[in-house]
Amino acid sequence: LANAIMFIWILYISVKVRSYLVRRNARKIRVGYEFVEGDIQWDERATILYPVVCCLAGFFAGMFGIGGGIVKGPLMLAMGVHPAVSSGASACMILFTSFTATTSFLVFGLLLPDYAVVCLSVGFVATLAGQIGLSYLMKKNQRNSYIAFSIGGVVLLSAFLMTIQSLVSMTESSGHGNGKSAGICGKDE
Repeated sequence: LANAIMFIWILYISVKVRSYLVRRNARKIRVGYEFVEGDIQWDERATILYPVVCCLAGFFAGMFGIGGGIVKGPLMLAMGVHPAVSSGASACMILFTSFTATTSFLVFGLLLPDYAVVCLSVGFVATLAGQIGLSYLMKKNQRNSYIAFSIGGVVLLSAFLMTIQSLVSMTESSGHGNGKSAGICGKDE
C-alpha cells in the first residue's frame, strides 16, 4: 500500500511539474524571450521524453550497476545543455551512484579494503590528469566539443568493458558448475 501511495504521489508531482514547465516555456515564447545556448525548451514533447529516458537510466543504473550519469550525460548533450554543464552534472551523478555502490559492497563484505584504496588512488590521479589535460585542450583550441567526445568515449568504453566482464562471468560460472562468481573485485567464498 505504501508503494502504491508513493507511486501515485510521484505521478501527481510529475504531472504538476510538467504542466508548470510547459506553461512557463509557452510564456517565454509569447513574450519573445531569447534563449541562450544551453537553455532547455520544455515543450510538450520534451517534458514527456526526457523524464522517461531519465527513469530508464535510473532503472538500468540500479539493475546493471552503471552510474546514471553515464546515460544522462549524452542525454543532456542531446537536449542542448552546454557540454561543461552536462559533464559536471554527470560527474556529480556518477559520484553519488559510485559511492552508494562502493558502500554497499563494503558493508556486505564483497570488497577488499586494500583493493579499494588502490582503485581510489588510481581513480583520483587519473581524474586529476584528465581534468588538467582537458582544460588545457579546451583553452588552447577554444572548443567545448572535447567534453562531448570524452563523455562519448567513456560511455563506449564502459559498454565494451561491461560486455567483456559479462562474458567472463558467464564463462567462469559455466565452467565451475556452481553458478557463483566473485567478480573482478570480490572475495572468493
